[in-house]
Amino acid sequence: MKRYGLFHPLVLSFYSPSLYRDVAENWTGVGLLYLLLLLALAWIAPIAHLHRSTAGLLETISPAVLEQIPTVSIHAGEVSIEEPQPYVVRIPGSDTPLAVIDTTGRTTPENSQAMLILTKRQAIVRKNLHETRTYDLSGIRDLTVDRRTVAGLLDACKRWLAVAAYPFAVAGSFVYRIVQALIYAGIGLLFARLLDTSLDYPELLRLACVAITPAVAADTLRAVAGYASSPVWWLACFVISMGYLLFAVRANAGREETQARPTGPQAEPTLV
Repeated sequence: MKRYGLFHPLVLSFYSPSLYRDVAENWTGVGLLYLLLLLALAWIAPIAHLHRSTAGLLETISPAVLEQIPTVSIHAGEVSIEEPQPYVVRIPGSDTPLAVIDTTGRTTPENSQAMLILTKRQAIVRKNLHETRTYDLSGIRDLTVDRRTVAGLLDACKRWLAVAAYPFAVAGSFVYRIVQALIYAGIGLLFARLLDTSLDYPELLRLACVAITPAVAADTLRAVAGYASSPVWWLACFVISMGYLLFAVRANAGREETQARPTGPQAEPTLV
């Protein structure tokens, strides 16, 4: 009979051999539902931190940025402004251009580090120092962007950026952790062989999903504290996860084989 529920590993995974025995023997599926729960909880604090820092930054720089915003008209896919060009909107306190409006074609991603370059018919967004994305404006028939419009966008960003980022953060990390758990379960097969423990791959996959809990918790604390990640930190998290996976396999060493395994083909595990 199943002894522990989905929420118990959030605490017991740090120290309880009986939890890991219960996960291997009595849980069903491959542990993905617990993994999703873990990540959904783990991202709450970092997203709250992102919300506070983003709101504070926008509150600081918004007035200075808004003062520089011209009235931009886009008619039949063509950009126009009344100010002399190239028109540069700068980050307050820095010479770094935030946006450049230049319908003459003189400003390009090659000669400007601006995050946004607005040309006569295109919007060029810089994703990083080496990559840009170009959007054609031909589909815009009539649009005017002024200070009031930008102020509304900045206010919405302050209010909703974190909320919008949360599902993407959880989903992205979920995919990453699934791949990680699949690899760790393979390593678990080696641990099981070394300890002469009868654990199959679905059981080890469940154990891997639970065993990464301490590493996920440590990484969450690092992010909230504001420390940057690094290869050394990734290695430390890997070592922590491997230590707990070995602990989980050892907890199942010598378990009684009275619950005879079916001799026929086993049903496929459900993804929970």
